[in-house]
Amino acid sequence: MSSSRQLRIVFAVHCGAGHVKGSLSLARRLRDRGHRVTYLGLAPARPLVERNGFEFVPFAADILSETAYQPAAAPAAPWWRRRLAAERLFRSFLARCSNGDLDQLLQSCRPDLVICDTLIWYIGLRSLSLGIPTVSLSASLHGPPNDRVPPGLSPRIPRTSGWGRIQVRLDWLRLRWHFFFTKTLASHLAGEFRHPTRMHFLTGEFKRLARRSGIDCRENHTYWIGITGPHLMLPEIMLCPRSFEFPQALVRDRRYVGGKVDLGRVEDTSLLERLDPKKPLVYCSLGSDARFYPHSGHFFRTVVAAARLRSDWQWVLSVGSQQEADRYPETGSKLLVTAWAPQIAILQRAAAMVTHGGLNSILECVHFGVPMVVVPGLRDQPGNMARAVYHGIAAGAPMKDLKPDHLVHLIDRTMHSPEIRRALLLMRDAIAAENGLDAAIDLVESSASQVCETTA
Repeated sequence: MSSSRQLRIVFAVHCGAGHVKGSLSLARRLRDRGHRVTYLGLAPARPLVERNGFEFVPFAADILSETAYQPAAAPAAPWWRRRLAAERLFRSFLARCSNGDLDQLLQSCRPDLVICDTLIWYIGLRSLSLGIPTVSLSASLHGPPNDRVPPGLSPRIPRTSGWGRIQVRLDWLRLRWHFFFTKTLASHLAGEFRHPTRMHFLTGEFKRLARRSGIDCRENHTYWIGITGPHLMLPEIMLCPRSFEFPQALVRDRRYVGGKVDLGRVEDTSLLERLDPKKPLVYCSLGSDARFYPHSGHFFRTVVAAARLRSDWQWVLSVGSQQEADRYPETGSKLLVTAWAPQIAILQRAAAMVTHGGLNSILECVHFGVPMVVVPGLRDQPGNMARAVYHGIAAGAPMKDLKPDHLVHLIDRTMHSPEIRRALLLMRDAIAAENGLDAAIDLVESSASQVCETTA
């Protein structure tokens, strides 16, 4: 079913750059079909959203600025003072989620439908409480526990044997213990994740807000626990093609968005003028969240050392906007170190990419036929690496133990592998055949139209 009238659609997207970028193709297609599209969320997402031509409505902008990923206490202050400042900010934010501020902001947009990122469940809960049709938007390939596919934290490639299923069950059990010690206890004891941009792991806060919102809160009935925390069980748009998933994965009430590479993304391409077009281009990046990875510094130093081993390659190292690029010295003209790189433009010239395994980066490499070396950081990235290796489009290696000579070997092998290039072509053709955007648009329009018809 398609909508015959203009719909007011609100995208509530997590402020991470990868989440915003992944949503843009769908948002543009909906806008092209005559719908009004507005983004709502935390202020750090605002510059990227507005740079791509969409209206942005900030939530809790008075306590969280466009750059405020951390509380305002001075870095030199004692740890307990920083902890108290962080808790005050977090409590103030929680109050805005339940005292009517968020409801008023949602209602001001007069949405016919909210498309809500699974990481910002607080907006999804309040949207449901207000009776607004809500669809989930997921930027990670993860689903409810089952014995066929391991959780995204695991780099395991599943097997169909009985022993393979036992291994997968053990992986899920380890995930629950890992979640308890590194998320639940860390939150209570050290205040970890008690910040608006990272609170998605906090199951306790999810349950409390669900109760205040009048939402039934039963695990595996109305929500499930995954690698990113509680996940509302709603119709879902997955920002990933079905072709990239393991074939054993169960397909629930979910639409996989296949051709989501955003070629219209606005980028500053002046960096390209500094590259040597005669050398094979090796692009290395850990994405926009590199500061959260415990071994990102080791990785960057490894790339610098690897560039010295292969001066016949042109290297570009993107260290992320929160890192200091001058900490990792350029080695003449063969290595350029930058806080940010125009990834779409670079991949059109790259011979290989070394990536953290974010879905956006993997799918962009597939689109441009760029062989990959995947060195996962956190969250779903080990699982993404397992899928990329399973489909034959990449080589994988742990970030922690990566050595310069081994990195050079992996890049050289993938760069010159005809098998990987054939697999990339097959994957690109399979993704193009999925027509995933149209299926997602049908879900959005039908979900909103059914309610409109009921209330008309």
